[in-house]
Amino acid sequence: MKNSWFYNNYSFRLASPLLLGVIIYMLVLLFFDSVGEIITNFFSREVLFVIFLTFIFLEANRLIIVLLNKFYPLEQGVSLRIMLQFLISLALSSIIISLTLYFYFIHYVGFSTITTELITFNLIYFFVAIFYNLYYFSIVFLYKRNYSRIDHETTLKANLEIEMEAFKNHVNPEFLFQSLETIISELYNDKKVADELINELATVYRCTLDNQYNELVCLKEEISLLRPILRLFKAKYEDALQYTIDIESDIKGYVIPGTLQVLFEHAIFQNIVSTSIPLNFSVMANDSDLIISYTSNRKLKTNEKVEGRIKKFQNAYNYYSKTGVDLNELNGKVIITVPLLELDEE
Repeated sequence: MKNSWFYNNYSFRLASPLLLGVIIYMLVLLFFDSVGEIITNFFSREVLFVIFLTFIFLEANRLIIVLLNKFYPLEQGVSLRIMLQFLISLALSSIIISLTLYFYFIHYVGFSTITTELITFNLIYFFVAIFYNLYYFSIVFLYKRNYSRIDHETTLKANLEIEMEAFKNHVNPEFLFQSLETIISELYNDKKVADELINELATVYRCTLDNQYNELVCLKEEISLLRPILRLFKAKYEDALQYTIDIESDIKGYVIPGTLQVLFEHAIFQNIVSTSIPLNFSVMANDSDLIISYTSNRKLKTNEKVEGRIKKFQNAYNYYSKTGVDLNELNGKVIITVPLLELDEE
């Protein structure tokens, strides 16, 4: 066990005998119906004797815990360890109390018999030993429970960090394939437009690489990454894709890099997009949330890779936010609410 625990703490070892000794002395006076003598005897040798006796009692119990922790720790058997500690503590306490009382009252004070004193002191210290060990085990089990929770939270945090890094660094091959397909198509129609689309695609991947090691980016920067993506797919789908970005200039907040890209990919790759069934993609924001909405015309076959990236996206936001991402579908429309994050400046 740790040296900082209460039974090894020097302040506890020095202060507890004083406080507990006075309480035990008052209980003894109460048992003998002599409470009125407490004022006159408060600084007497009897009080000092009880404090000394309490110090020996506590140190003996501390030694029992230290030795049992070394030779029979809780990991070897909780029930047997508890039983051993209680039995040894009660037996050793009784021996120490009886011997100390015998030498003090018989050889020092000069009593001829101390049967009543033995019964009284042993009974009091019997209950003190029980409460001392109960307190010890309650601290131990509380520590183990908290340690287990901390270990669980640490593991969860590590997993979320992995999910977050996987989300940020993942390049969707379908996005790249469709972008190149659009560019190749435009090369036969309008080389100038194809050059512009190449620049847009280069901008997307340049921003992705620039933000590879950034945990968060400001919302304005994320919007600037979304615009070339929208232009790339607008060139492919033309009127079948409609989009609006309604973000006020004074809106502040941070998001995980790639947030809007993965949400747009989820919309474009999971839904039917045609002139008769257009996709309307909208981005809005308020002081606390980024709100993305789009029409829902789901394909019969689900794109598992896109769904997998959405799960990583949600886990990444669980790492930074207590509320996480809220994804709802209502009246043929998907609405995704993403919390805007704050960046702590050190």
